[in-house]
Amino acid sequence: MATSEMARRIGVSEPTVRRKLSHLLESGTVHIRAVSNPVALGFEASAIIGVDVMRDHINHVAEVLKQFSFVESVAVTTGPYDLMFQACFKNLRELYDFILVELASVEGIEDSHSFMILKHEKYGGPVGVAKRSGGPNIEPADNVGDD
Repeated sequence: MATSEMARRIGVSEPTVRRKLSHLLESGTVHIRAVSNPVALGFEASAIIGVDVMRDHINHVAEVLKQFSFVESVAVTTGPYDLMFQACFKNLRELYDFILVELASVEGIEDSHSFMILKHEKYGGPVGVAKRSGGPNIEPADNVGDD
């Protein structure tokens, strides 16, 4: 969205929006990234995979997973899995080979659990702009002023 459109929507001047956006980018609070639709790019098999990892290998396994170009995100988590990651594969055979060959060879992984993504209802959307039940509505106008 153009800074002029942001300014119009939130009722402040365009230089204010440019200054605030520049500050958010420089501080690392906001990153601009391209979000692609994996299906449109020919990736027919997307999955979320949870892995059980030996505690002293969590950082090592996370580093290994981050190196695969088809892995979109890697997270250390609470709950039934130590790590969860999302990945896109050209087809089910690629997913199969990854799980049974590549993933099985990573030192420290004890088990994995795969969840096929049938359809993305929301993909790569903005964070922090929806109403939270019982809380305030967080809108961009709350964060940008004319100061």
